[in-house]
Amino acid sequence: MKGYFKKDIRISKPQHIRRMLAKVINILLQDGEMTTDKAKTIATLSNTALKSMDLGDLSERLERVEKQIKSQQGGEV
Repeated sequence: MKGYFKKDIRISKPQHIRRMLAKVINILLQDGEMTTDKAKTIATLSNTALKSMDLGDLSERLERVEKQIKSQQGGEV
């Protein structure tokens, strides 16, 4: 897959992983005929992307709760 990405991918948040996996999945879908191995790889990457979405949602919810607690405590945490 060398050359498919214009620059190094920064992965520090679940959103970055989702974006990268989506790109890889699209590359696999556009690259020749569908094989069993390719389908299994796409399924695995899709499951990983779904887990990343769940983690991203959970992380965002946790941040909101932490901000709310912090504001209720007058900035002390």
